[in-house]
Parts: sequence; structure tokens; C-alpha cells
Amino acid sequence: MKALRLAELREILQGSAFSAWWTEWTRAVASLGEARLRHEDLAGQSETMLVRSEIAQRMAVDAFSRAGDQEDEGTRYASEAQTLENRALELVGEYEEQRFRTSDLWVRLGGAEKLAEERREAAARGGGGKEGAKARAQVEAALRAAERHHQEIKEHYEHEDRRRAKLWEEVESTWGVAFERSLVAAEHTQVARRTRREAERLFEEAEERRRRAKQLGADAEGAGRERAEAAKRLGALMAEARQRFGCAPGLSWLYWRHAEDKRSAFAVALADEADGDGREVKALSVHTVGRQRGVSFLEPAREGLAPAAEDVDRRFEEYFLGPRKGARPGPDGGPSSSGGPGEG
Repeated sequence: MKALRLAELREILQGSAFSAWWTEWTRAVASLGEARLRHEDLAGQSETMLVRSEIAQRMAVDAFSRAGDQEDEGTRYASEAQTLENRALELVGEYEEQRFRTSDLWVRLGGAEKLAEERREAAARGGGGKEGAKARAQVEAALRAAERHHQEIKEHYEHEDRRRAKLWEEVESTWGVAFERSLVAAEHTQVARRTRREAERLFEEAEERRRRAKQLGADAEGAGRERAEAAKRLGALMAEARQRFGCAPGLSWLYWRHAEDKRSAFAVALADEADGDGREVKALSVHTVGRQRGVSFLEPAREGLAPAAEDVDRRFEEYFLGPRKGARPGPDGGPSSSGGPGEG
């Protein structure tokens, strides 16, 4: 790091060589910033796309699981429907047998009713004398037997007919439940197909997102190489500044030793800066800095020695605690105790 006077430093800064170098440095800084932003953006997109791919993959697996559950439910309902259909067919067979029995009893009931009617007519005609009384007794006995037989067949018929009707009700009820089970089974099958298509779509989407994440990752690697090249270029420019201009390069400052003050150095800002303390620094402005605090405490660049710490403290006290402008000095060279503005 060369020791320069302020005039010599300003001559370097105003030269064409430094101007060309600073222009290249500014471009390199901008290129590094753009490369850093692009690399971070692409890397973030790649990671986000990979996470989205994993989410789509999990959703697809869940959808396939739901589709399997729906298919199982559909199979169960279809099996129940088939069992009920078979049961309904068995009941139809029982119903037909019962219908045949009921029809036979119906025919027999008609015959018994006709016989009872004939016996009633015969009893109504009757007969005279002892022989007529005997004949009437026989006819009445036959009538009672015919009516009893008719009643037995009627009761038997009514019992079997109720059984026939009950069988048919059971057939219709079984068919109805089987029909419901078939409808629900078909709906489960339809939902399972739709869910499976959704799962396939999600798997394809997950695969597409993985491909996209891979492509973004490759782009991020390219941007990372560009970022490294830009950083390398910036480092080369800083090394060039050290060699050509005899300075010590920092991150965004260049330093030269102060030729007239061994405790200080000149610091040149390479870019505009502003911090939270309200300090604003302009690019290529020259400042005097100390060894300990560096650019954290800037003073205007000046020729000659910088004020010592005790001098700074004394000037601080004089400025804030001493007499105001226009006060007369005292006998010892200090401020007059009685002097003040407006006093003469």
C-alpha cells in the first residue's frame, strides 16, 4: 500500500486509467449482483418445484389409495347385490311352487263350494214320512260334512295364499335391495375410475415438476458458475487495482497510506453508500480514516496531520461549552467570563 499525499491521490483518481478501471469494476459489481440474484432465484424455484413435486406425488398416492378403497366398496356392494339376486331367484322358485299349491287349493275350494251348494239345495227340497225324515237326516249330515270340508279347504287356501303373498313381498323386497346395492356399486366403480384418473394426472404432474426442478437446478448451476466468474472477475479487478494504483483493496473501498500522517490512511469509496445512522457516502469520495475504526468513522480528507484524540476532545468542549461567537477573550487568552453577545 503506497503512501501518497492527497494531491497525488486526486491525480490518480482523475486519471483515465483509474476511470477505465472503475468503470470495469462498476460493471463487474453489477454483473455479480445480477448473477447472484439469478442464481438465488433459480435455486429457490428449483427447490420449490421439487417440494411441489413431492406434494403432488403424495397426493397421487393418496388418490390411488382412495381409488382402491372405492373399488373394494364397489366390489362389496356388487357381491351383496349378486347374493341378493340369487336369493330372489330362489324365492321366485319357492313362490312358483306355492302358487301352484294355492291354485290347486283354489280349484278344490271351488269344488267343495259347489258340493256344499248342491247339498243345501237337496236339504231345502226335503221329503215326507218316515222315509223322508230319514232322507233329510242323511242330506243334512252330508250338508254338514260338505260345509265342514269346504271350511277346511277355505282355511287351508287362505293360509297358503297368505304364504304366497308373503313370498312375493319377500321377492320384491330382495329385488329392491339388490337393485339399490347394484346402483351403489356402480357409483363406487365410477368414483374409483375418476379418482384413479386423478391419481394418474397427479403422478404425471409430479413427474413433470421433477423434470422442471431438474431443469431449474441445471439453470441454477449455470447461474452459479456465472456468479463465480463474476466474483472471480471482481477479485481480478481488485488485484489489478493493487498492482496498478498501489492501493489496498477492500470490499467496496480502496485504501492508501497517508504520506504525512502515519496514523491515518486515505479511503476512497467505490460506490454510493448509506447506513442507518444517516451517513451518506458518494462514489469516489475521499476520506481520512484511522487504523482502529477504519471506515466506521470517516473524516474529510486533508493534507498534513490529522488532529490527535486530545485535540478533538478539546475542540469538542470548546465548541459546545465555550463562549459563543462574538465573546471577548479573557486575560489568559480564554473566554471572558463577562463577555457575551451584545456586550461591549
